[in-house]
Amino acid sequence: MRVAIHGYGRMGKAVERVLRERGHEIVAVFDHTNVSDPERMGRAEIAIDFSHASAIDVLVDAACRAETSLVIGTTGWHDRIDEIRERCARAPIGVVYSANFSPGANIVFALSRRAAELAVRFGTYEAGIEERHHSQKKDAPSGTAIRIADEVEQGGMSRPAIVSSRVGAEFGLHTLFFDSADDLIELTHRARSRDGFARGAVIGAELLRDERGFFSFEELIGIA
Repeated sequence: MRVAIHGYGRMGKAVERVLRERGHEIVAVFDHTNVSDPERMGRAEIAIDFSHASAIDVLVDAACRAETSLVIGTTGWHDRIDEIRERCARAPIGVVYSANFSPGANIVFALSRRAAELAVRFGTYEAGIEERHHSQKKDAPSGTAIRIADEVEQGGMSRPAIVSSRVGAEFGLHTLFFDSADDLIELTHRARSRDGFARGAVIGAELLRDERGFFSFEELIGIA
């Protein structure tokens, strides 16, 4: 595939590394200052984004004009998802988004809902979430923690409280727990490096290549 990278921080560099490992061609690297160049964007079949929520409007407009499909790994914009979906629907492109492209995290999303469906039957458990990231991460709680909370709620339980820490160099640690007077159940995902997030995003791009429409990553990989 011919791929553009939008956002060239640590995640963008990890995406670049995984793309090269999997034999794809990188045709452009963008940031918020030059993503609106339709000629450069149009060289790519797909653009992979790990930038900032403040850049989402410029990115979507540029991709729609260039008819370049999008993999959106940036978080902090999901409260506008219906608006963004409508804008993308006007162009012949595919879009896949996720709060966390790690394959393991997506397994946890599916397990979280199922665990809540089981725990709620007993009426003795309360759910909570603890998440920890490196000190440079800006948003709290993380998009992953919010997604886990969504899944628990959709599984029939009260929405769990989220406790967030931003210290040190942790890539990403999320623990969903179900607590009762009798026992404690914990479901944990810990990222070992940024490569897992990058690998999932590249897999998403590969699956999106011949698709048109607006998908969550779980829908695209068939675990929604």
